[in-house]
Amino acid sequence: MFPALRPLLNKGGAGRYISRQESAERLLPIADRHLDLMRTYNAVLAALPDGPARERVEAMMPYLRTEAAKVSETILSLGGTPPSGAGAGPLATAPGRTDRDHVRALLDAETDFGNALRAEVDSVHHQERTRAILGHNADASDSRLGLLRAVAADLAR
Repeated sequence: MFPALRPLLNKGGAGRYISRQESAERLLPIADRHLDLMRTYNAVLAALPDGPARERVEAMMPYLRTEAAKVSETILSLGGTPPSGAGAGPLATAPGRTDRDHVRALLDAETDFGNALRAEVDSVHHQERTRAILGHNADASDSRLGLLRAVAADLAR
């Protein structure tokens, strides 16, 4: 759908939405990627020494968990079964050797995740609630990217 027409077509529910089942199926890979992103954050947190960089990354975790829970809740409300991540286990080691490498790995993972969210929002006509949740999570990903860039810049000093 053309983004410029979206406000007109969505007014009052105009337009054709994908089915609840299809929406749940399309959200499953997003939920999996979200869990993988949280595993990456956890691995990096385990590798970072105590200090300001670790505290700043750790402060992002409650929001990341809330966003993942919202996507899982949406899948449930659409009649699907969200992934639990129980079988995945933690990453063996954090990506990279230095603290800056760890944060750069987070930047790469967060960028990939944000791009996947934006692509999903624009690819099909999800129901407005689902679109709003995905859009909010994409905005939150952008915010985390800004914070991670600041952490990486501080580590470079």
